[in-house]
Parts: sequence; structure tokens; C-alpha cells
Amino acid sequence: MGSFTSKHHRLLPVHNATCGPVQGVGYDQEDGSVVEGYLGIPYAEPPVGPLRFKKPVAHRVWEEPLECIKFGPRCPQNDELLGQFVNTVGKSEEHCLSLNVFTPKWESDEWPNGFPVMVFIHGGGFSVHSSSNYGCATIARNLCTKDVVVVTINYRLGVLGFFTTGDEVCPGNLGLWDQTAALQWVRNHISSFRGDPNNVTIFGQSAGGASVDLLCLSPHSRKLFHRAIPMAGNGECDFAVRTSEQQATLSKEFARFLGWDGDDDDSEDLLRFIDEQPLYKIEMGINPKRGFRTSQAGSLYFVPNFDGDFFPKPLSQLRKEVPKMQLMTGTTKYEGLFFIALGALSRNPEGIKKFMSRIFKECDYGEHADQVLQMTYDFYFKGVHPKDQEKNVHQIVKFIGDYSINYGTYRLANMMSEFGHDVYFYQFEYHNPGGFGVFRWLLPFLGSTHCTEMRYILGKGIISKFKPNENDKKMLETMTTYFTNFAKYGNPNGQTTNEEPGEWEKHDSFTPFRHFKIDIEDSEMVEDYQDRRAELWDKLRALNISRAQM
Repeated sequence: MGSFTSKHHRLLPVHNATCGPVQGVGYDQEDGSVVEGYLGIPYAEPPVGPLRFKKPVAHRVWEEPLECIKFGPRCPQNDELLGQFVNTVGKSEEHCLSLNVFTPKWESDEWPNGFPVMVFIHGGGFSVHSSSNYGCATIARNLCTKDVVVVTINYRLGVLGFFTTGDEVCPGNLGLWDQTAALQWVRNHISSFRGDPNNVTIFGQSAGGASVDLLCLSPHSRKLFHRAIPMAGNGECDFAVRTSEQQATLSKEFARFLGWDGDDDDSEDLLRFIDEQPLYKIEMGINPKRGFRTSQAGSLYFVPNFDGDFFPKPLSQLRKEVPKMQLMTGTTKYEGLFFIALGALSRNPEGIKKFMSRIFKECDYGEHADQVLQMTYDFYFKGVHPKDQEKNVHQIVKFIGDYSINYGTYRLANMMSEFGHDVYFYQFEYHNPGGFGVFRWLLPFLGSTHCTEMRYILGKGIISKFKPNENDKKMLETMTTYFTNFAKYGNPNGQTTNEEPGEWEKHDSFTPFRHFKIDIEDSEMVEDYQDRRAELWDKLRALNISRAQM
């Protein structure tokens, strides 16, 4: 980790927080103010031994000062490609349940009860990453200086977080229970870090966005915060959740791949087998071990499931019961570009047709599976010449973005608006052509895509280093203002009572495609979100039988 010898970072005196005494680090700001950072605070007891594959247990209060000057270790995961070079913290199953607090070291007359709190939940396909990927000094500089406390958290991933036997032996969703335990820690202790436990906003992107929305649904978690920002991912996206039966089937298939030969209905033997595996065998990347194949639809593997416990009622019913709240949600313009760049998808229509045959399965669509596949293929590729590579790639990007992210976000915005919540719906369109690093060589064209909005909120690049030019700095100021305004006031426009021309309007499901376009010169309300392609996906959803079971 190294010592904090930089003039911008220095050790702080021990702080007597209610969780136990902690020593953090100070981030000096240009105006002479200081933001305090406390990194690697344990919020739950180590999830090992008798607590392995069990719900988290709140960490006991400690008495001796705890040094909190570096990120806690990541949940065990398989580093792939760029991940091997960008992760500077180690991995540990025992010590992975930690969080980080970044808090202004000043008083504010506006917030006598403490600063508004923003809790960030990282993405990574429920399999990789940790809070360490998303910044520390940059969060202090770009968010906390706008009078908010920011908390970033780790949680169990992959097999450790989302394995299930499909019954009470191991219902799964342990990663969501971890997130809930972290939010309970915030409720109990954030006031001793100058935060207001009665003004908490949760935000996250991709699988983190899905987590945010699922936390809104569960009665175990939804009363622990007051506003939510699910970005480029939510519970309405196909990748976010499976039925208990589907996820248990995948879990059994993975166990058999590793050598399990027990009976399908012997859940205790299944859990015993997984529990006995060495960590390296069950560590997951975005992709599982080479050679593993599953019968289950979807591009991710160990994900949340409709377990009857964290989600005690059907998700559609829980959606109707969410306490009235403010929600900000949206996507980038070309979500699908990122997934093309990862190399997991074909760049020609025939290859995409094969991919469609894997996601439009009988288990989801019954006798309509072939019809759904053909209808979708024709919608995107009919009339496009096979040799028109540029047009085909654009259509593939649209399809994969709609399937994975865009349609679910459209549904979420309209459903929550219909149910009476204050919804702010956006599309982020800005990109810096020089800001992709080596990643640009993997992209068929440049545009705003999955993850690229994050640098303008947290101040740190996720897929490449962030060296902001003048336009980047303007966008960083714009986005951090929208996000902190929303966290403070429930409105990205700030403390406004009337909608002024050019301001971000509250969403109305009577105009379902109307949204706020965010760009460097002309952020404004516009029509036709993603060219209204969601109309096709509404038809497909009506034929999906497995979603109806949740």
C-alpha cells in the first residue's frame, strides 16, 4: 500500500466512531478544506467457517484503534484480461466484507443533522471488481466537496455470493444480504462520520444498478435508504435475476462440472461438495471456468434469484409495494458497444442469430421460442445487406444494448412513474474520442458506452485511465452536480420548485420515450429514447413465461 507521503494525503488522528475507533487518511482539497477517508472498515463478521454460505452477521464493535488507510481485500474472483493489471488490492474470503467512508471535514448550516449520504454499489456482473476499482481521492474531490458523505462497499461475488440449492439449505442471494448489512451499518454508524442516516441515496452501475433496484424491492432492505440511482442495470433487465429453479439448475450443473455426482434432490450434499472445493476452483470471472456450459439462458452465471426469502413475494408485487421514493435512472447511448469490445459477441448477423438462439430458449418462451428469435432477427437485420459491415455492426450494438440494458431501463422508468414515484430518466451521450485508451482498438466505432459515464461521476476511469480534457472537466462538473443535487434534494436540478425551460423534467409514463439527453453542449429533454425500439421488446416480454413466475 505504501505510506501517505504525498502533500494531498496524510494520516488523521484516531476517530472514535460508534463502530469502534478508526484511523483514516485526509485528502487535502485545492481550497484548503479536507475530506476524510476511512478505508476497509469491516461491516460484517468474516463469512467463513460456520458463516460461509450464510447471511452476514453484523461486525462486533472493537475497542482498539483500527488502521483504515487502505482498501480492504476483494472477494475472491478470477482476474481476466485487464483486471490483472488494474487491481492493486489482494483477495480474501475472510476479510472481503468491508466498506469505505469519505466525509467532509467541515460544518454546513444547510445540513444540521449531518450531510446527505450516497452509498455506491459496484458492478462487475456479480462476479468481479470491488470498491477499490472506483476511486478514493477522486471521490473525495468530485463528490464530497459538494457536501455529501460517500460510502463504497464490497460484497460476496460469484459462487460465494449467489450460489443456491433452490431451497432452504442455501437460498442464495448472499451478496444482496451483504449489501443490506452494509446499509444497516450506515443506518447505525454514519452519524458518527458526519452523515445523516435519514437522508441516504444508493447508486450503482450495471450489476451494481441491478443491485440498487433489487434493494428497492426487498422489504429487508428498502427502508434503509430514501432515494435510488440504478444506472445501466436494474431488476427489469434479463441479466439481473433468475427464478430459484433456474439458478439452482445452473448451480447443480456447475457442481457436476467440478465433479459432483450426488442426487439432484440432495441439497445438503450439493452444498457440502461446493463448500469443500478449493477457492481456485470456484472463483469466477465474468466467464466461468473454461469448458463449463449451462442449459440456462442469460449471459451471466451466478446472479440473484427469486428465492422467497429476500424476495418474499413475486417481484411484480413487490414493485407495487415500494415506499414512495425518488428514482434517477438511465443508460448510455451505445450500451452494446462495450459488450462487442469484450469479444464475447460475433460481429456478423449470423453469429448474432446463434447468440439469439441461446437467449430465446424454450424454458423462457415455450412454443414461441422460434417465433421470438425470427421476429427479433428480422427487426434488426431485415433489409441490411450482409456485406454492409458498418450498418450490421451498428445493428448488433443496438440489439445487444436493448437486450441487456436499454429495455429493462425503459420499463423501470415507466413502471416506477406509473406507481407514483418521482422518476428522472436520462440518456448519457457524451464521449471523449481520445478517452478510451487501448480499449479504443477493440471498438468498431466510438461512442458513449457501458461504464464510460462512471468517470464523470466518480472521477476515475473504469475501462481506461481518465486524463480529463476541458470538455471532460465540464461534464464531470455537470454530472456530479446532477447526482449530488439528487442525493441532497431528490431532484437533479437542485432546490427548484418550478421546472424551467431546459431543466430536467420529471418522467411521465404517458410519454414513455421522453427523457433527458446529457451531452456537453445541449443537455435537454428529447423524445424517442433509443428510437422507440422498446416497442418490439414489449411484444417479446408478453411471450416470456419464466418472467411471469417471478
